[in-house]
Amino acid sequence: MVNCIGIQSTHFSREIDFEIQPLVPLEIKIESIKVVGAGKIPQIVYRTSKGRCSTFLSKANFLNCLLCFLQIKQRHFSKIKSYNFQNSGINIDAENGKSFIIYSEIYAFLERYNRAALEKLEVELTAVSSVVRNRIKGTVAEVNNIGCSCADMVYRHTICKHQIATHLYLQSNGWGSLAEYLQQNTGKKWEEKLLAMAEFAKYDLGL
Repeated sequence: MVNCIGIQSTHFSREIDFEIQPLVPLEIKIESIKVVGAGKIPQIVYRTSKGRCSTFLSKANFLNCLLCFLQIKQRHFSKIKSYNFQNSGINIDAENGKSFIIYSEIYAFLERYNRAALEKLEVELTAVSSVVRNRIKGTVAEVNNIGCSCADMVYRHTICKHQIATHLYLQSNGWGSLAEYLQQNTGKKWEEKLLAMAEFAKYDLGL
């Protein structure tokens, strides 16, 4: 088993340790996002169980969050060239397209991104989906090409922490998206991978 701080998997020997860094070390409810100063540093204002706070995010971290959102939502976005804040949302100019994210969507996404890091979700890949376990809450969710089985996706129709954990985990292992992973790991290819996993397990056990 490959143990990771933040994400854990029981499958592939080529997997690497990967950790989602929380934006804030507490669960948050975001009130606003703005850019501050000549350097236009992103700042989030939020509430926690200890009161109202604000935190500056690095530009690189904020860009990675925006790109993660776009890739889960629309799948085809690559590097972001620039972004600018408007009255109702954020305009994004990427290498292969433009997009606009309303503030309520990005607030919800960042809250769940932070939660995915705090709850140290475990990701296990199968032939048809990703199974995400939450040891803290004792829950299991399944992520596939359509979405996720959790309440956030089913009832609130928003990107959930399980999709975020799956997407970042796959990217850390060289996959562009869940769709790409599933396309490459079905049928005969999956059977071959299962055999390889079994051989690796035997070797690991000294058999």
